[in-house]
Amino acid sequence: MSHNLSAIPAREPAHQACEHALRRAVLVGDLVAGDRLPPERELAATLGVSRLTLRAALATLTAQGLLAVRHGSGYVVQDIRLRGGPDLLPGLTAIAHARGELPAVAAELMRVRRHLARAVLEHLAEQPPRAADVRAFAAAVDIMAAIAAEAPADLDALAAADIAIVAVLLDATRSPVLRLCLNPVTAVVIGSTPLCAAMYRAPETNVAGWRALGAWLAAPSASAIDKVIAVLAERDRATTDLLKKQAAAARKAP
Repeated sequence: MSHNLSAIPAREPAHQACEHALRRAVLVGDLVAGDRLPPERELAATLGVSRLTLRAALATLTAQGLLAVRHGSGYVVQDIRLRGGPDLLPGLTAIAHARGELPAVAAELMRVRRHLARAVLEHLAEQPPRAADVRAFAAAVDIMAAIAAEAPADLDALAAADIAIVAVLLDATRSPVLRLCLNPVTAVVIGSTPLCAAMYRAPETNVAGWRALGAWLAAPSASAIDKVIAVLAERDRATTDLLKKQAAAARKAP
């Protein structure tokens, strides 16, 4: 069986580069469910790494559900739709961007984020945050506002401030379940530079949205949750529309 694998560049630790090369091959479909990887010696030579390095990468990918070890057959590629987890989302997002498919993936990521946001708000409506939580949230928003006021605003700093605000909100719930569910989605959304650039195209609107949520936190009401989510949905649609325009322009570029 032929696989589109080649020697990995020496730009990062060898075992990580080996993981990335094999993970990408699975995500782009060069390796599909049921494929058996070449023998270790052959695969290590193809990737230009030692067998020890390859084994470390294979162990990680097996733990992530991309591969399985079958006695007498070596490593076999698994169906990531059944076995994979949220740790694969960053790779899928990067590949979607390279293929001009980021708008569709971004729309689904933001849809999931909105549903999780609703769960967070429902929790806080049932168990209102403490006064200290509300003050901490307002302080985190003030930090983002100061960054947004700079010209031009630093994208990485905006993303970090956004993550800090979400972290304060999740702390207010005291729920490890909500945090563990929302953290991976937030990380992949914030980790995509093209998506971040679209999300923070007008950072003052992001700040305004957070301030509105801060007002809700001061007097949380279940009846107002739909309104909050509708605001998020409208901002997400604007982000997706911008990504679609950028993807269309990229396809037309020579």
